[in-house]
Amino acid sequence: MLEQTIMAFDYGDARLGVAIGNTLLKIAHPLETIKAQGMHPQIDLIEPLIERWRPQVLVVGIPHAHDNPQKIQLINTINNFVKRLGRRTGLPVVTINEDFTSAVASSLLNEQGIYGRAQTGKLDQLAACAILDTYFNT
Repeated sequence: MLEQTIMAFDYGDARLGVAIGNTLLKIAHPLETIKAQGMHPQIDLIEPLIERWRPQVLVVGIPHAHDNPQKIQLINTINNFVKRLGRRTGLPVVTINEDFTSAVASSLLNEQGIYGRAQTGKLDQLAACAILDTYFNT
């Protein structure tokens, strides 16, 4: 298999965490946090990252379907984001289960002595790293 650069996203209502890695080393690196403008992260702000890093595949975390109406709404919103992202970039977009990625990211930050509001932004990037790690391990 040829080495590929993979970019991963942790979608949230307020922020979008971005991580980058490649299939050779399989190590995810936090890259950036994009703040939502209006209801959704701006794909316009993602495009310069894609131009710079030139990923071959995009990975977006999505929770498993639950009976919780808020989760179902989030899943629908993420699916729409995935479709828009694929159309805009022309790249394949893969979805990966993101259950517990924010909890893992928060735990890592807690271990570093970073708590509460100080985690804002960092949490999203580390959750994107956890999503990318899941992709590498599947």
